[in-house]
Amino acid sequence: MFPSEKPSYIFKYFAVPGIGEATRLLLTAAKVNWVEENPEWPQEKPNQPFGRLPVLIEKGTGDGPDFVICESAAIERYVARKYGLMPSEPKEASRQEQLREQIFDIVNISYAAAKGAEGFKARFDELLAKLKEVLAMELKNNGSNGHFTGDKLTYIDIIIYSFFKFFIFNLKAYAPEYVDVVVGLATPDVVKLILAVKADPCLQSRVANDDQYFPFLA
Repeated sequence: MFPSEKPSYIFKYFAVPGIGEATRLLLTAAKVNWVEENPEWPQEKPNQPFGRLPVLIEKGTGDGPDFVICESAAIERYVARKYGLMPSEPKEASRQEQLREQIFDIVNISYAAAKGAEGFKARFDELLAKLKEVLAMELKNNGSNGHFTGDKLTYIDIIIYSFFKFFIFNLKAYAPEYVDVVVGLATPDVVKLILAVKADPCLQSRVANDDQYFPFLA
C-alpha cells in the first residue's frame, strides 16, 4: 500500500485473514497503489453491491467512473489477469481456477462439518485427501520448485498460501480439532511453495509476520 498517494484501488473487507486475504496479496504482488477499508458491519451492509464483502473499487481515471466489483473469486481473477499473475494460456489458467474452486469447496464444507452436520465430516476428509493428492502431483510435475506453474509467482501460489493462512486462523477459532488435519496437507513441496511466497520481494512487507499461521514452519 502507498498511503501517502491517492489510491488506485480501495479494498473493503473485515480486518481478519479471511477470504479477502488472497486479494490483499494479489494487489501487493501487482505493485499497485491500494488501501484497505474495514466497513462498520452490519451498518454498511446495505451500501455494498450485493450486501456482502469483499468489495474492490478501482478508481476511475479523469472523469471516468469508478469500477466496483464484489465476490472474492471475481475480484481475485480480475486483479490476477490485469497484472499478469494469471497464466495467459487458457488451459493453464483453467487448471489454476479449478484448484481454487476445489479449495473453497473445502472451506465451505468445513463449517458444516464443524457443526456436526450429518455426512459433512466424511466429505470434508474426502476432499482434503484429494487436495493433498492433487497438490503433491502438480507440484512434483512442475519440478518441486516452489511454484504450481512455471518458475515464478502466479495466482494459484497466492491462493494456496492464503488458504493455509486464513483456514488455520479460522479453524483455531471454531474447530481446533481440525487444525492438525489441515496441517497434514503441508508436504515438503507445499512447504517449499509457502516459503517461496514468503520470500517473494513484492510480498515480504505483507507476509513478514505470518509465521503464526503456519505451524508446520516452526
